[in-house]
Amino acid sequence: MEDLKKTILIVEDEKDLLESYKELITMGGYNVVTASDGYEGLDYLSRNVGHVDLVLLDLMMPGVDGLEVLKAVQADKEKYGDMPIIVLTNMSSELVIKDAFDLGASSYFVKSDLDYEGLLRELNKYLGD
Repeated sequence: MEDLKKTILIVEDEKDLLESYKELITMGGYNVVTASDGYEGLDYLSRNVGHVDLVLLDLMMPGVDGLEVLKAVQADKEKYGDMPIIVLTNMSSELVIKDAFDLGASSYFVKSDLDYEGLLRELNKYLGD
């Protein structure tokens, strides 16, 4: 039987947060795949076009940061796919928030202001049936 759960890619370099989000979102009924930085996230998206339903994206990461991931996905949707991208970061600067939305973010949340139930509500908003 085919698995009909929606798939979420979490791109987060903080291992403990990555595992917490993965556990929570899995309990929320979603398939979860992870990437520990922007390079890994873009690589996964390019190899799995059409199989990722939403990306949960940190901004501050070594190598390719989240804004660069947003730029790359927006510039080549054929290569990376077209799905909602929710930014989840500690960066609360109005300029960074504006940049993220200008680059195609669907939503933007500051980690310290978001509880797990709020995160699941946001995911359900984009992926719920």
